[in-house]
Amino acid sequence: MISALALILCGAFGGFMAGLLGIGGGALMVPALYEVFGFLGVGEDIRTHMAVATSLSVILPTGLLSAWGHHKKGTVAWDVVKVMGPMIVLGVALGALIAKVADGSQLRVLYASIAIFVGCFLLWSRQYPDIRLSWPSDLVVRAYALMTGLLSTLMGIGGGTFTASFMSICGRSMHAAVGTAAAIGPIIALPAIIGFIWAGWGEPGLPPGSAGYVSLVGAALLLPSSLLMAPVGVKVAHLTSRSRLTLLFAIFLLSIGARFILSVIV
Repeated sequence: MISALALILCGAFGGFMAGLLGIGGGALMVPALYEVFGFLGVGEDIRTHMAVATSLSVILPTGLLSAWGHHKKGTVAWDVVKVMGPMIVLGVALGALIAKVADGSQLRVLYASIAIFVGCFLLWSRQYPDIRLSWPSDLVVRAYALMTGLLSTLMGIGGGTFTASFMSICGRSMHAAVGTAAAIGPIIALPAIIGFIWAGWGEPGLPPGSAGYVSLVGAALLLPSSLLMAPVGVKVAHLTSRSRLTLLFAIFLLSIGARFILSVIV
């Protein structure tokens, strides 16, 4: 019951953050799922894989709802989505292949390293909010999209942190950055879910109610509260300053990165 309640609350907060920041909430759900799966006795060798895959299964519907909300407000840059989309799917495919051969400790180290890097970047961008670059060529955007798809798949996130930061630094408005990041999430999540189902199919030690590495039970607990809170996050995103929330999110990422590093070392 405690595990179920923890996942329901995490889903609510993840959905709220999906609407607010354009992120899929995976940075919140992956650590929570990792701890819950450990409490339920899931083996260390597949815990991270299952946390990442289950997080992505929740990001898909939550991201669609969040993207629709931002689209209605006219803040999704569909021209950017069209350029990034194909390379993101390619990056997702590469990420799924890597996840199939990587063990749990390698995935935790990778997740922690990226989380710490993104956390530091958010702190830096908050300190220098006026620094802006010109919008790059389509070649650069596609290369960044490939990296976003690959890393987001391995971290179990919707790529919103990468997309929103990139667009903001390159001169797009923050509302457009958030809205576009929300639209990118489902493009990452759908092929990534398929990839993790394929990668984990028949894996020994999977708990009941799993499709490959995706825990259908975990997704069912996370999803309702996540969908409920996503529209609330969209509304708040258009009413409030993001500076303090960016700080809190950065601190959260740094803390989770440290926690995963320690889980490998100790």
